[in-house]
Amino acid sequence: MATGLRSPKGNDLAAALDEIAMSDRTTLVDLWQDLIGRLPPKNLSLPFLRRAVAFEMQCKVLGGPKIGMVADLQRIAGGQSNRASTGARLQPGARLVREWQGRTWTVEVIDGGFLMGGERFDSLSGIAKRITGAHWSGPRFFGLTGAASGKKASDMKVGTKIPPSHRRRVA
Repeated sequence: MATGLRSPKGNDLAAALDEIAMSDRTTLVDLWQDLIGRLPPKNLSLPFLRRAVAFEMQCKVLGGPKIGMVADLQRIAGGQSNRASTGARLQPGARLVREWQGRTWTVEVIDGGFLMGGERFDSLSGIAKRITGAHWSGPRFFGLTGAASGKKASDMKVGTKIPPSHRRRVA
């Protein structure tokens, strides 16, 4: 293995990542130890070991993850919800209104989650599943992403009614 793989610079990073993709377990364990300072857990799969070593190498060369990401990971490790699942852009008191198959559903944003019909939910995706019976992206179902409505959540006013889905019904 090339010594440049241990501490690549600039354009060498792409070559180092290609080399990681082809490396055997012994080489990856050595790289893990060089990058992290201890041996990896024994039960890691080879694909996961490759991804973890590549991530650590990119952090070393390009700088670590953003502060917000680190804060989210620490919050999750502490047993709390991450910002994405608690509506980071939605303020408590906001209401989301969605029509689904002729019925209007209203969801209230509360501290740390959502309230629908007196029941508390940690995520909009859980609410979307309750309403539709299928796995949906909650933010997309409620029109908070550009994919569903063509608008950003920041462009939408509280209580905005989301147009019904254009998905075909399977009969």
